[in-house]
Amino acid sequence: MQKRSRDSGETRPPLAICLIALGLSACHAQVKAGARVNASEAQVEDDRKWEIAEPASPPDDVRPAAAPQPASRVASAMAPAQAPASSGLHFVGVVHDLSLSSSAPRAAACRCLAVVYGPPSDAKFSWQVGPPAADHDTIAIAIATDGVACPSGAPPLHASIAGIEREGTDIVVVVENVSEGRPIMRGALAAWPGPNGAIVVRTRRDSAYPAASGSQPCRIALK
Repeated sequence: MQKRSRDSGETRPPLAICLIALGLSACHAQVKAGARVNASEAQVEDDRKWEIAEPASPPDDVRPAAAPQPASRVASAMAPAQAPASSGLHFVGVVHDLSLSSSAPRAAACRCLAVVYGPPSDAKFSWQVGPPAADHDTIAIAIATDGVACPSGAPPLHASIAGIEREGTDIVVVVENVSEGRPIMRGALAAWPGPNGAIVVRTRRDSAYPAASGSQPCRIALK
């Protein structure tokens, strides 16, 4: 009986030692695993500091702003030309919206044809959209046949300016008699040729247009 009791007492200490050893081993393993996790998280945080944040994507229901619509070309085409007074007029030649005012005198300068000149803003001229901005070196020229005395009978109602040229100090206005239905140009803009210049009227065949006073070429001295 005493022998069994002694044997039993001898087996208990090794069991306790084993349990303690197992506990220490498990704690050591847990500590190492925790250290590895902490190291991994530190590495991830260190790597993330080099990342560039992507811009936030707009919501799907947000539509892009509509592109600005171009201004109406019709409105700009009908608006009168605006230019600084100091810049002068950038165009000379035949213009479609200029004619002699209905209240202006219609004395024949050439045969059956009135030829009038002056500043574009002069009241004797009629503009469809207003006179253009021009400097003092620009003059307007208008022709008319309606209401003009004509010794040979009915005046050429379809007289039209075909072109305008410069010849020395003279302004040459080329006039033609167009057929029914064709556009009629009754006005032109030209650069002032100086006090010694004149307006000379010719036909498209480069022949002289007769003066109102006779068969001489129609020449209107500028004053």
